[in-house]
Amino acid sequence: MYCADQIGETTTLFHCTPNSHCMPETDRGWSLIIMSLLAIIIAAAVFINFSSPVPEPVNATGTLTGTVTIGPLCPVEPCTVTPDQLAAAFAARTIIVSIPGGSIVAESVPDPRTGYSIALKPGAYSIDMRHLGIDRSPDLPKTVTIRAGETGRLNISIDTGIR
Repeated sequence: MYCADQIGETTTLFHCTPNSHCMPETDRGWSLIIMSLLAIIIAAAVFINFSSPVPEPVNATGTLTGTVTIGPLCPVEPCTVTPDQLAAAFAARTIIVSIPGGSIVAESVPDPRTGYSIALKPGAYSIDMRHLGIDRSPDLPKTVTIRAGETGRLNISIDTGIR
């Protein structure tokens, strides 16, 4: 809807809405440009906000967990091992966590029933064990990446070499 207003010799054309809000036709063009720019700015702000990584809390940690099996523990079967002997076999083979430069940051004695669980800061780590005699494991050494709030799993099988 348009209406006209004449003041002196100048006629101004107005664009009117149904609610009788009238504005000069020339102002309407600027209003559309300003509204378009505002929409672009809002869309850019939303995109930047959602594409930015969420910072991790300073004390954020992740967890490395797993089971550990050791065997054989006797040269012949059947093998009778007391709970104390079994606990000693696991205690002698601690899980070692080090940073890529080689510094040890954590050690854990695995439990025969529950395995191990180590809280670590986010990052890359090398996992190994303290070897006893000719022990070996096809699972170690292993490089793992820990992420904040997540649990990584590394099950470890240790061959004692006893035959």
